[in-house]
Amino acid sequence: MKILTGHKQRDRWLSALEERRSASNQEARESGEEVIRNVRRDGDRAVAQYIRRFDRISLRPHQIVASPRRVPIKADIERAIDVAITRVQLFHEKQRQPEYSCSEGGAKVLHRVRPLRRVGVYVPGGKAVYLSTLIMCAVPARIAGVGEIVVATPPEAAKQPELQYAAERLGVKQIYRAGGAAAIAAMALGTRTLERVDKIVGPGNRYVAAAKQLLSGEVGIDMIAGPTEIVVIADETARPEWVAADLLAQAEHGEDTSPVCVASSIDVAREVNSALTKQVRGGVKGSTRLSTGHGAIIVIESDAEIISFVNRIGPEHVSVQVKSPTRFADSIENCAAVFLGGYSAVALGDYIIGTNHVLPTMGAARFHSPLGVYDFYKRSNVIACTRESFARVSAHAITLAEFEGLPLHAESIRVRGESASGEES
Repeated sequence: MKILTGHKQRDRWLSALEERRSASNQEARESGEEVIRNVRRDGDRAVAQYIRRFDRISLRPHQIVASPRRVPIKADIERAIDVAITRVQLFHEKQRQPEYSCSEGGAKVLHRVRPLRRVGVYVPGGKAVYLSTLIMCAVPARIAGVGEIVVATPPEAAKQPELQYAAERLGVKQIYRAGGAAAIAAMALGTRTLERVDKIVGPGNRYVAAAKQLLSGEVGIDMIAGPTEIVVIADETARPEWVAADLLAQAEHGEDTSPVCVASSIDVAREVNSALTKQVRGGVKGSTRLSTGHGAIIVIESDAEIISFVNRIGPEHVSVQVKSPTRFADSIENCAAVFLGGYSAVALGDYIIGTNHVLPTMGAARFHSPLGVYDFYKRSNVIACTRESFARVSAHAITLAEFEGLPLHAESIRVRGESASGEES
């Protein structure tokens, strides 16, 4: 991986990163538009055609929908699933959103919180079955009280007994045996066989992301997730092989990932690069992707400059492997998840520690948050005014309405005041 030193090299790398983020994937968007158009027009038939085209399996419409079933699986994976569910539930329980109300002068205002009725969880599949994504999405949905949870995943993943076990364990109502943009369109629009959902959550490839973006507004979505990102901050106390392992773990997701090490000195940078080279030459799975990806080792000696650099990136994951790592904890604000210390492996957050791994990417950590219970609520306000409370505030409302040039708003308030005066006389 290339080692960058000095402000100019660093700024050029940051500019290139920001350009990649802002560049739209036109091909994925055009493909998504076509898929959505076909599913909107042909419904079940279009979904079945895409399944046959991409998954090489022929399904009739009624076969696309399946119900989870409890099936026997290996004891170690069953135990791991159960522990992960328990820990994710324990962490997310505290995110429950309470209703609240306030009263003043006879007017009562209630902030009402209700769970969504039906949520679709997209679980990527293919060569792998991402049980962790199902857990990360379904657990907070259950805590929120979502009535119906639907999972969409490619047919090969859907038939795996481990996914069936996890889905049944999590109370999933239905499994849609479809993947990609067609699955997103089916969940968002609905077909004769596949009932639409109110919100879609979960990561996917660029075609899934494009479809979610295109359908946002017709259906709720969690976020537009792009390529995985990690920044590892390392000083002379970090173990180079651990830093390399974390960078390689994110590179495993694909060549478009952005694994970055911020090294406190050129010596640390060289040690990390040496560890990376050793692991690549040793044939660590996925490690060769680092040579063609967008990663870099960037030397920054000042804590203040490190913090500024990381906050400008706004990365998905930040791993702090330095002496006294807590000194960075409060200052790094634009990130989705911070892992303090060498033993806080980022991969623990992907599976078992309890926090959610559905995280904002592409700098969206500046304004987006990890997926949580709060994503599965809808909120509304309930207002109840008495005649007395109306009289207290109506004149002020009329003043503001007239200032904004909306006389009919003002009149709708004024007429009530006149009626009330008439009743009193």
